[in-house]
Amino acid sequence: MNSKKKSSSCTLGFLTVLLMASLVAESSVYAEAPSVWNTAATGAASTGSAGLPSRDTAALTAKTDGPREAKEVQAFLDAFFAREDIRQKAGAIAVSVVQGGEVLASKGYGLTGRTLKSPVDASRTTFRIASVSKVFTAAAVMQLVQAGKISLQDNIEKYLDGYHLTNPFGTPVTIGNLLTHTTGFEVREPSDASYVRDDSQKPVSLKESIFEQFPPVVREPGTSYMYDNFASRLLGYIVQQASGEPFGSYMRQHLFEPLGMSSSSFSLSKELAGRLASSDDAEGNPIPVYDLSPREWPEGGMISTASDMALFMKAFLSGGRAADGTVILSPESVKAMSAYHIAIHPDLPDMTYGFEAPALSSKTNGESVISKGGDILGFSSLLWLLPDRKTGVFVTYNANQDLRDEFFAAFMDHYYSGHPTSFGTKGFKPQSREVLAKFAGLYSDLRVKLLTRVEVSGTGTLTVSNLMVGRHELRQVEDTLFIDEQGKPLAFKADNAGRIHYLKYSNLYSYAAKIPEHPAVFPDVSEEHPYAKYILGLKALGYLADDLSQPFQPGQAVTRGAFVQAFNAVWSLPESSHPPAFKDTANSPYRRAIQAAVESGLLEGAGGGLFEPDRPIRREEAAVIVFRLLAGSGMRTPDSTAKLVPGTSKWAVEAVSSAVVWKLHGPEITESKGVFDYGPQRTLNKQELAALLFTMLLPD
Repeated sequence: MNSKKKSSSCTLGFLTVLLMASLVAESSVYAEAPSVWNTAATGAASTGSAGLPSRDTAALTAKTDGPREAKEVQAFLDAFFAREDIRQKAGAIAVSVVQGGEVLASKGYGLTGRTLKSPVDASRTTFRIASVSKVFTAAAVMQLVQAGKISLQDNIEKYLDGYHLTNPFGTPVTIGNLLTHTTGFEVREPSDASYVRDDSQKPVSLKESIFEQFPPVVREPGTSYMYDNFASRLLGYIVQQASGEPFGSYMRQHLFEPLGMSSSSFSLSKELAGRLASSDDAEGNPIPVYDLSPREWPEGGMISTASDMALFMKAFLSGGRAADGTVILSPESVKAMSAYHIAIHPDLPDMTYGFEAPALSSKTNGESVISKGGDILGFSSLLWLLPDRKTGVFVTYNANQDLRDEFFAAFMDHYYSGHPTSFGTKGFKPQSREVLAKFAGLYSDLRVKLLTRVEVSGTGTLTVSNLMVGRHELRQVEDTLFIDEQGKPLAFKADNAGRIHYLKYSNLYSYAAKIPEHPAVFPDVSEEHPYAKYILGLKALGYLADDLSQPFQPGQAVTRGAFVQAFNAVWSLPESSHPPAFKDTANSPYRRAIQAAVESGLLEGAGGGLFEPDRPIRREEAAVIVFRLLAGSGMRTPDSTAKLVPGTSKWAVEAVSSAVVWKLHGPEITESKGVFDYGPQRTLNKQELAALLFTMLLPD
């Protein structure tokens, strides 16, 4: 494989993590990672590395009151991680279990890498724990609240050196909003450029990374929940501002050192890098060790071990005190971090200060659980606590797979069996189709703008479909709460006027907003226009900058640069500040969007180092870019079965055929006797662009 293809694979891998990490991993969307396991060793120990005897978790006696005995917990872990399907999902895993102030298990499974082939050691092998880092950033904020240096009600502008937010609402964004991801910010995500693979690349400062992309407030603060990496990064900056210490130094001196977490840091030192488990991309190629820009990500840059994480869990579950009695967090702070502060429905909570609701809400088995998952290129993790039970579990591994969800379900079923999770009110009388009609419509995810379609299918029943989970039937169990066939809940939320505004279902980390049934129109695009639902739909979603008082000009040609910018906006791909990869884009108004698409593996040039940003884009070129994202991220399966009229370039046939099968088009596509005319060489116009982008977000 050449270096260009390797780079494309790596960046598409990053893009997959970016797009999918915010969605519930009910089933894996990642290619399976090659497994390298030490199957010769059979000894089990409470700490360090362990081999994998072949055992079956079903053969172990289920519990109802949680883990109690170290030997039994270790046997359960050995049996679970010996399963062949689990072994195929990650080559290196570390896990720790804490109960009542005691570490019942801290173990490693598998090998640290292909070259060294050292057994994973829970106390030495380091992992990138990704967004689990947010828990520690939130803990730092709570320490400063305890010290009187921050108030949860503070307007965040107090800490921004005179910077004023673009906020059209009368409600300020507060520290509490940042902690609960209820800021109302427009989406901001790290780009592939935030991953530093070249020693010559100088990371930007934490401050620079914030103010070069500070988002506007687009929803009233405190009214909606959207998983927000930028909010957590901003919290890290505020820790720095309020404490007067660099973020990384503060975390080391006030959290890691008092807790004894000697293998934890927000920056990757050479020593920690030398102990870092290696990881592979979806094609099985090693992912080079990378740094971050800025070097310390408050939202996801922490490196740690399973044993270090056990120290944190012990302290948190012991009222905030470290083993030597040092107060890390006050009991009030621990309580605030353990209690949910926002919930779309009492049965479907959103966030505490630092923690979120479990991805598998139906598998909590009646227990009160707070959790934090994390994904970064090559690594995934999950931390969950049962504060009432004084139980904590942490798992981390070197792949972007759904292993953590399977482990969560198996652990909860084994240790808290006999108490199935229930939703709604017993004896609730389902409502009529007429009453349920208020829920029907299209809803757009606030973070990853996939569309969910809700239809009334009968008394007390809805049909709900989207690209990630397919089509499901749901029954009503309360006024605004429904349950699907698999026991997964869906909740709606009304605005102050009583109109249904949001839902939460397949993506438990973001609400989805209802698209208006009768959106505003352009002078030349009425509701009767053949492309109205696409054009007006995108405008309602905020993806069209066109002024509604001016003609839209639906037949106007779209340039290659304009297409890339529109495409990136839909997927919230952040612009890149890196030097342009093409000779002819330096002066283009779309240069930052084009460079971001290059870094995400979505673009190739027109040859000779050129991109030709001002040339009108052909329909087949647009189809290829869309295909690369949808197929490369696993959101759709390539399909070359559509019969096409002659004229499509060889390199675009699979993409064009897939676009036809996926129905990513408007009424411009014609069909005769099973053969489709996609018009591949025609210039894409604005109305066709709207159709392509809108249908890209719809359910199959």
